[in-house]
Formats: sequence, C-alpha cells, structure tokens
Amino acid sequence: MRVTPLLSTAMLVGCLSAATPGHPEGDAAALPSGSAVEAPILSADRCDKDEDCAPIAQCHPNRCARTERAGSLPPDTVCTMDCRPGTVDCGYNHCGCAPSGSGEKVCALLPGPAKR
Repeated sequence: MRVTPLLSTAMLVGCLSAATPGHPEGDAAALPSGSAVEAPILSADRCDKDEDCAPIAQCHPNRCARTERAGSLPPDTVCTMDCRPGTVDCGYNHCGCAPSGSGEKVCALLPGPAKR
C-alpha cells in the first residue's frame, strides 16, 4: 500500500492527539499508570515558550526539539495507532519549554497532557 504525504501526516497527527476511550486528552487523572514520564526529558534546544517546541518526527515520539528542528516523517511512513507510554501519544506527555539545570530554558518532553 502506498501512503501519500497527506495520509502519513494525518496518521501522525492522529497518533499524537488521539484520546483513548475512557482516557480523554487533557485529563491527567484518567491516564493509565506509568504512561507519563517521571521527570522532564530535556533536549539541548533553547526555547522561550512552549510553542517553540514540537515532538521529533517519528512514530510514537519520545523526544522534543525546537519546532524547526523536529523534522517530518518520510512520505511512505505508516505509524500504528496504539498509545505508547513515555511518548506524546494520546496526551500521555507533551512538548514544552522547561528550565534546565543551568537555568536556561530548553525544549523538553514533559509529563502529562498539555494545559490548554
């Protein structure tokens, strides 16, 4: 099966934003135990605000980078629609701007769904 770029993008977006039945996105209390990272996973990419950061373009992203460095999936990529713990799948975690050990703000994979 040949997957068009539009279809592969739609599949990634669905994977990144889909809520699982009984686990609505944005409701951290409803997330399965162990699905959120225990602590921020920091990148080396400086940021000023959450919108500067995005998931690395891969199936089930578990890292974040500055938006312009996040990349894009190859056109024929097909990702599964399952929700994987420790990733941005199904609102388990999100990308945002967080302080590093030096106090500098960097893009990071942050626990739980993004606050809207």
